[in-house]
Amino acid sequence: MILFLDFDGVLHPEGEDRIYDGGVDFCFLPRLEALLREFPFVKIVISSSWREHLLNKTLLKPFSSDIRTRIAGVIPPSGFGLQPPYRNREGEILAWLQIHDVVDEPWVALDDAYWQFDQCKDHLVVCGSFTGFDDRASAELRARFEGACQ
Repeated sequence: MILFLDFDGVLHPEGEDRIYDGGVDFCFLPRLEALLREFPFVKIVISSSWREHLLNKTLLKPFSSDIRTRIAGVIPPSGFGLQPPYRNREGEILAWLQIHDVVDEPWVALDDAYWQFDQCKDHLVVCGSFTGFDDRASAELRARFEGACQ
């Protein structure tokens, strides 16, 4: 199972003042990491727009060391040769799956940008932009992980 992970509106509320140098309070990250520890088979790919501005090494800093080792990659920046229809988040994810030859692997996207998904909404767990990874999103993500176990 692959988890495509957004940051803004998921790991912290959208719109809070952010500093791109690691000074961000990822206030919902501990909750997500606790859930991920229950499902060690889940790999993580960072799909956040932060990848457009930061080096991969910097993107990994907020994560605990045990979770950091499960990060399988980062979707390339949007200007990285992706042509339509791979310009929205859904398309970028589908392109990543193709490039890495894992199109048959189960996946889920944890994101607040539901409008970035069209054909694969059934793979999406939506967070509220101002509530982030709350109890509802956690329960839904848990159900997706449990379903992948069966």
